[in-house]
Amino acid sequence: MIAGAPWLRRTTSCGQRRADTMHHPATQALFAYWNEIRRDRVAPRRLEIEPARISEQLLDTFILERTGTSAFRFRLTGTRVTTRFGLDLRAQDFLSCWTDGDRAMLEHHLAAITDLGRAGLFTGEARLIAPDSSPLPGVCAFELLILPLAHTGESIDRLLCLIVPLDEDTLPAHAKFQGLRLSAAQAIWPDSELYQAHGDADRQSPLNPRVRMARIVRQGRRQFRVYDGGLDTSAAGLDARERL
Repeated sequence: MIAGAPWLRRTTSCGQRRADTMHHPATQALFAYWNEIRRDRVAPRRLEIEPARISEQLLDTFILERTGTSAFRFRLTGTRVTTRFGLDLRAQDFLSCWTDGDRAMLEHHLAAITDLGRAGLFTGEARLIAPDSSPLPGVCAFELLILPLAHTGESIDRLLCLIVPLDEDTLPAHAKFQGLRLSAAQAIWPDSELYQAHGDADRQSPLNPRVRMARIVRQGRRQFRVYDGGLDTSAAGLDARERL
């Protein structure tokens, strides 16, 4: 048991390991490593992550810090992550990289990962721009894995993340990402006991639309209409999605 954080230990190491739903080998490898060092705890310690053990995935990884209820800033970024986004991400808000219609849904998932200790698997698309910021044709589909880490105290306040293109061979040279959009979101519960204890708390209430045009985003077996536009994070304004 880790001193000072008894809540991190669970009594069983069995659970729902959903690596079979991950498409990219790098995503599968990082999840397997995280799950290995997690053992029977909710989450491993930040300092337990050994860069040498994930050297093949390191360039595509980044670490987020939860600095507020809905604030998740970049702490560390791999070289390819910085290159693909085309700017120094340190201290930038992760949610600011996404289109308005997706931020509320991602905020919900990030909060569940830090509050409940489960993982998150996402797929999405990014617009492509050239180094001079001119738009490029087509979009890049990507896979994003977000894993909880404990850093200090008894709370999860760091997130180990990996973002990889699903078809890197077709990605134009030196192309950069802009305007990330969510296509699918999946909650991953590595521990069945954790799911039984908190799974219901990870469900989101249906929300009503204010505009007509929408796109469909899958979340497990559920689907949502996501409406791009201005984001209002008040209780009255979190109605940008409608459950189908």
